[in-house]
Amino acid sequence: MPADSSTTEIDNWLQRWQGGDREAEQRLIAALYPALKAIAQRSLRPLSHQLSLRATDLAHEAYLRIAGQRADWQGRAHFLGIAARVTRRVLIDLVRERQAEKRGAGLQIVSLNIDPEHDSDATADSSPIDWLQLEQALQQLEGRDPIAGRVVELRYFGGLNNDEVAVLLEISVATVVRHWKFARAWLHRRL
Repeated sequence: MPADSSTTEIDNWLQRWQGGDREAEQRLIAALYPALKAIAQRSLRPLSHQLSLRATDLAHEAYLRIAGQRADWQGRAHFLGIAARVTRRVLIDLVRERQAEKRGAGLQIVSLNIDPEHDSDATADSSPIDWLQLEQALQQLEGRDPIAGRVVELRYFGGLNNDEVAVLLEISVATVVRHWKFARAWLHRRL
């Protein structure tokens, strides 16, 4: 994020944008675009060899969907959490569309690599999985433990760290870590 954009300014611009202030929207785009693009890059990484989509295009599509929501933004972290969810949905839509075009001509395989930079528990060994199977497993996880599902979404897709996830979900960092470990083990068993 640019050095001249504090979290307080971002929060203020989000509130003003909700009120229809176009200037605030432009400032938000400038301040949050690097974060949106980073989310898109992280989300596309496992699918880069299967989808001919650039992170810029994914970030743009996610922004268009977000802009149409006009949600009650509670701050920068909330916005980025929504961006992670929307980006995930855009990718799932694209994978489904691609599979429909191929009429079953093979599965979309991705590797669920956990970024070692953000996770000290990351394993170097990860096997390929079906992207739609991952989505189905995440939905099942969210049904079983909504907090664990949200932690996965925010950590893996949103790139938020444990502290940011804790603030956003209003839980302790230790609780975030506990849900993250549970979710990883649960997903591993399912996939």
